[in-house]
Formats: sequence, structure tokens, C-alpha cells
Amino acid sequence: MPERSQWSWTGLNTGYWAAMLAAAWTVWFIIAFRFWMSSMPAWQGIEAYAASFDAAGYMAWIVPSFLLAITFPILMAAVYLYLPADRRAPALVALMFATLHGAVLGATYFVSATVVPSALQSGNAAGLEWLVIGSPHSILSSLAGAGHLFMGLSMLFAGLAWRVPGRWRRVTRWLLVINGLSGIAAAMIGFVGYVAATMIPLGLWAGTFPVAAILLSWRFKQDLRVAPTLTRVIRT
Repeated sequence: MPERSQWSWTGLNTGYWAAMLAAAWTVWFIIAFRFWMSSMPAWQGIEAYAASFDAAGYMAWIVPSFLLAITFPILMAAVYLYLPADRRAPALVALMFATLHGAVLGATYFVSATVVPSALQSGNAAGLEWLVIGSPHSILSSLAGAGHLFMGLSMLFAGLAWRVPGRWRRVTRWLLVINGLSGIAAAMIGFVGYVAATMIPLGLWAGTFPVAAILLSWRFKQDLRVAPTLTRVIRT
């Protein structure tokens, strides 16, 4: 019999580390972003923003955001490969949206990490209100919202696809669904201009994503313990 891909040691190990790293990047981002937001005054123009700019605090949340944009598509690829064939359709949709998320937010945070700090520190702030995340006129803020919408859709479809044996199967599935819906709600509320109202779904997102990622890593870890044995049995 051919080896089932969901028992692949490489796939399980990739999924385990991607889930653990995604949880770590998210916790890092949440803590750093909260401190950065609390230190930033209300938007009063790019000159005032440049005068109060803290490069260390800014990069402290940009870096994990960029790393998460890279890691999240890998996690969804592992989820897709892990699931049996009859669950692959929604998992493939989840992977597609995760790829869009990685492409959009990877580029967004790369520009945020390279162009914005160097321009502000050199005193060349003209026109940067189009690039600074937090500005009401920022193109990158809009792209970040689109990227988080793609992430929410990816988590939602991953939750719909997640039907595997295990004690925490239903908990994991509902956390994926709830996290996806909260991410979609935050993005949509932000798109219509109610920025303050996004704090509720964003808080729900922040509380559920690391837990869901850890439960996925635990599922991969559990199967890693039996994968070599099952692979030998299937091949014989």
C-alpha cells in the first residue's frame, strides 16, 4: 500500500515547527504591538509622527509580523498535507488564502521594516503618510487589512476541513473557525471605517490564534511519535 501523506515524518515535523513558531511570533507581536500603540499619540500628521518615532519599539512588532507572514502559509501547507483526501478541498482553499496572506503581508511588512525607518531617521518624511501603518491615509494599512482578511478566511476554511481523530479535535476545529471569523470581522469593520470597533474582534483573534496554533502543533507532535511505526506497517 502507498504511504499516506498525513503520516509523513517530514510533513508532521514541518507542521509542528510551523505551528510552534506561528504561536511564538503571534505572542511576540501582541506584546510588542500593545506597548508600541500605548506610546504613540493620536495621528497629527507625519511630522508629529516622525518626532515621536521609536525605531526599536516599531521594529519590535514589525519583525514578528513579517515572520508570521512567512510561517503561516507553511503551517497551512502542512495542514493540507496532513488531512485525508476527503477533507482536502476546504484545506486547499485555506492554503490558497494563506498564500495570499503571505504574499500581501510579507511585502507590506518588508517595506515597513526597510523604507519607513530609514526615511524617518534620515529626516525625509515627505509623503510617508502613505506608507506609515497607523496613518488614516496609509496604503500599507489597507494592505495589512487585506492580508488579515485573507488570514481569517484561511483559518475559517482550515477549521471547516479539520476533522481528525483525537481528544482535542472539536476544540481545535472551533478555535480555528472562531479565529477565522474574528479576523474577517476585524478586517471588514476596519474597511468601513470603524477602527475603534475592531478592538473586540482583534482581542478575540489574539486570544484564539496562539491556542489554536499550539493545539495544531500538539496534534502533529502526537502523530510524530507513531509515524515511523505506522510507515513501516503500511509499507509492509
